[in-house]
Amino acid sequence: MCRGLGFGLAELERIDFRVSYAQTGRVIQRALQMLDDPALPLRLGASSSLVSWGLCLVGMMAAANPREALDFAVDFLPPSDRFLCLQKQVDGSEFSAVAEPVHEDEPEIGHFLVEHAFAALVRVCRFVVAPWYGPQRVELRRELPADTRCHEEAFGCPVHFGCSANRVVFELIDHPIATADALVARLCRHQLELRAGAGAPSELEAVIVRALRADLRSPPSMAEIAASVNVSERTLRRRLLAAELSYAALLDQERMRRALELLNAGEAPMARVAEASGFSDTRSLRRAIKRWTGQTPSQLRRHGD
Repeated sequence: MCRGLGFGLAELERIDFRVSYAQTGRVIQRALQMLDDPALPLRLGASSSLVSWGLCLVGMMAAANPREALDFAVDFLPPSDRFLCLQKQVDGSEFSAVAEPVHEDEPEIGHFLVEHAFAALVRVCRFVVAPWYGPQRVELRRELPADTRCHEEAFGCPVHFGCSANRVVFELIDHPIATADALVARLCRHQLELRAGAGAPSELEAVIVRALRADLRSPPSMAEIAASVNVSERTLRRRLLAAELSYAALLDQERMRRALELLNAGEAPMARVAEASGFSDTRSLRRAIKRWTGQTPSQLRRHGD
């Protein structure tokens, strides 16, 4: 499923690894074709690892009631945070989580992401609040499928199709959460908000940086990077321009990161630092360090000590 997409199973196990929407979409399409299972997003969401929610799960468990727990879930839903736009709506005793795909040009992928997110949300709510707690109804924009039983079984409530929005609706019941802790809830929200405002790199930037980091001594060309994510070089250059990014600037940024990392780590010979960060000789490296920092390598090392 990953062949030709610029990553393999080993990369998926790296903590800092991120996939783009285009890569995710290709994997979803291949999975649907190979497994021929229309309930796949529902089954994956309903069996998703609860601990993958991380700090969001802790915040939900520390919430005082279902309303606060649902607020956490919609504000910081981890599985699809870059691919879905999530909003919450409260109408009397009803809480709705509304999801719309960020990219609407491939409906099949959008339907998959929405159903997976909703199934995962129901799973975590039943874990945090109570096993019997679930949605009152689910509304989906997709057309009516030939068999709706898998949707009704996954959500345990009526599921409506051909609706104006993708919405999962919960009743706001007066039910205390056994693990509630107001201080922990505040701390979790604070940390999650800090992360959300940290300014993560765009998908395009992440793809290029990942390719450059693989070997700064012999960085891939624009054509090679484009081929690794199944787009043309012309398309990649156009997207870079639109995002106000530059291949040369990103390469320079990664060389700076690697060189300064090695200089700060210890007494690595300048020749080794130059080679590892992609410079042909130490003279070029020294000039670059002066340009980046205004200091010489020896001055940087003294400051580090």
